[in-house]
Amino acid sequence: MKDWLEQTLDHEMTHRSRFLNAMPERGAKPCRLLSVWRWGGALLGSITSLTGRQGVLACTAAVERTVHRHLDEQINFLVRHDIALAGLISEIQKDEIEHLAHAENQLASLSFYDRLLSTAISVATETLIFVSTRGDSLFLSQKLKANI
Repeated sequence: MKDWLEQTLDHEMTHRSRFLNAMPERGAKPCRLLSVWRWGGALLGSITSLTGRQGVLACTAAVERTVHRHLDEQINFLVRHDIALAGLISEIQKDEIEHLAHAENQLASLSFYDRLLSTAISVATETLIFVSTRGDSLFLSQKLKANI
């Protein structure tokens, strides 16, 4: 599991770098809450590691499932506004899909505790995305649903 976690971390660091490199030409700036994401992720990883392999996999699956929904929404919006950025996000999403598939494939049946943990992590991730985007994530989701 250690090798997979190190590979996943390497992917995430590469994704962050690619996003940061795409920002200047778009006049974008990094999220003001990046340190909250960094520390929150480290704390969440530390806590779930104490619950063992099952907790780490449940955590990974919950975060990835939540993030994928937002990546899909961003891609659906960007294909009409910034095809290059949509492509970048699609490339990054391939790694993220692998992370989710690995976590879900390795998970044994979820106990009540694992389902509770997964739900709490999904809610926390969704909340932090909402706060980080100052609500834009919710408005984008609603706008996309209205256009479908």
